Amino acid sequence: MAKIDRYNGNLKAFASEATGNERTIFGDTAQSDTLDANITLDLLRGWGVIGVDSNPTKQHFNGLAFTLGQLISYLHQRGVPEWNTAQEYFDGSVVTTDVGVYRLKTGGDGSSDPDTDGGVNWELIPTQAKVDAKAAISGQAFSGNISAPNLSGTNTGDQTLNEIGVGQTWQDVTGSKVENTNYTNSTGKPIMIAVQGASSAVEITVDGVEVAKLGTGNDTGAAIVPNLSVYYIECDDISNWAELR
Repeated sequence: MAKIDRYNGNLKAFASEATGNERTIFGDTAQSDTLDANITLDLLRGWGVIGVDSNPTKQHFNGLAFTLGQLISYLHQRGVPEWNTAQEYFDGSVVTTDVGVYRLKTGGDGSSDPDTDGGVNWELIPTQAKVDAKAAISGQAFSGNISAPNLSGTNTGDQTLNEIGVGQTWQDVTGSKVENTNYTNSTGKPIMIAVQGASSAVEITVDGVEVAKLGTGNDTGAAIVPNLSVYYIECDDISNWAELR
């Protein structure tokens, strides 16, 4: 089947331009342009409302075709139907509200209002702008081809500057720091510490986790300390303490 081109215009329902009583609500003598008025119990019953020895009138046919056409016109106008508490929904159903477009989760209750649901039953489908914003790398500057398939190119932003060893030097802090004391890495990037005990054991703890433990006698222990982490050196006689910072 070949692709059907969209109607080039504002799609209206069949008999929407009917005059007088040329079109009535299916099974009735009144006329209305609203779907609520046209979708009646008679419409849902169908031709059973016509007597055995009677023939449907043109008003019946116009009312039926108008209602079905109006539903199609609504979908053309909205694209995605609006959520309604009375509608039956199933896993993966998609609806729209003034907030955005939602998808019903597996096992979700479709009668729950998506805007106040809190993500329990419905998940909000992000817009392209939100996806782009989340995917953006703040503060980065790139050169070369950084297309998604290969991510080639050179990163010249702050990602490189935050790597350990970049712009850092080893510093002897033996005379300025003491053992058995909490210190916080507030340099803005990871640092590395190396500690040597003269004769006693050395234990290095970062954020309460033991990361290195050495026996007695001039052994050197080292550890990386993330930014804002607290580190603690347990030792009785430190002979050398150096930090890459």
